Amino acid sequence: MSWFPYSVAATILLGIAISLYKIPSFRGYSIFVSTIWTNIFCVVFVVLGLLVFNYSALGGCFDVSWYAIAWGGFFAINMVLQKILVSRVETNSAYPVTSSLGSVVTILVGLTLLSETVSLIQAVGIVIILISVFVYTRKDGSFPLDQKTILLAVGIIVSSTVTKYLQKLGAVTDEISQFMMWQYIGAVVFGSVIAYFFERNKLHEITQIKKYWKGSVLIAIFTVLGSWMLLEALALGPLSAVFAVHPAYTFVAGIVGYVLFKEKLTTKKLVLAIFCVVGITLLNIG
Repeated sequence: MSWFPYSVAATILLGIAISLYKIPSFRGYSIFVSTIWTNIFCVVFVVLGLLVFNYSALGGCFDVSWYAIAWGGFFAINMVLQKILVSRVETNSAYPVTSSLGSVVTILVGLTLLSETVSLIQAVGIVIILISVFVYTRKDGSFPLDQKTILLAVGIIVSSTVTKYLQKLGAVTDEISQFMMWQYIGAVVFGSVIAYFFERNKLHEITQIKKYWKGSVLIAIFTVLGSWMLLEALALGPLSAVFAVHPAYTFVAGIVGYVLFKEKLTTKKLVLAIFCVVGITLLNIG
């Protein structure tokens, strides 16, 4: 279980990073431009980290990681599909369905393609985590079952699963710092293409560094640290178990949102968070 502390740390750090994404939307800034700048700063922080802590590994980072580049492509596809879906379906309805089913598919990929195994106690823990996250994020709203909506949801689930699988392959094949640098480079390239098609009228804001740098730097710090922990977990542990813990970042984001943005934190949400912790505990001891 050497992977477990890394997975928990990744969940906490990435949960904080995701909650901070509310900063640009809260200020009315472009999400796409903010994402581009965030990924640019992620590349910068990876390089700076190597310069300070592991200079000898910096040279290897210039060898292209094709797993990471592919990750950037599927990440971009997922962003596009998410944007189209939420234009048709309420976010409170779309996210629980795609996220929960995506986690289930990822776990199944680990159990089948990678021949991973989980104990009965771990399986119970996984089920508790997924149900807790689904109920936590599920609110009033409907998820229409027309053909286009279903195809969009399937596309999101497939692209999300592929990105996670590519992270696993990158974690065990490439140097982690190499994979991280190239995944952010890929995200910048593909993210810029998406911004051109979806928010061409705001793309000129890419030059307005004074407007975006504070939020982007803050998000990038937690993103890089969280991604490093996640890749360490994937290098040491099974895909199915690592990404069974990962959905718990939703609760972390909720707590941070309560502290920073004064969002509601109801008794129901706290109870579900406790259930999720129970599930993670079972996954650890199983």
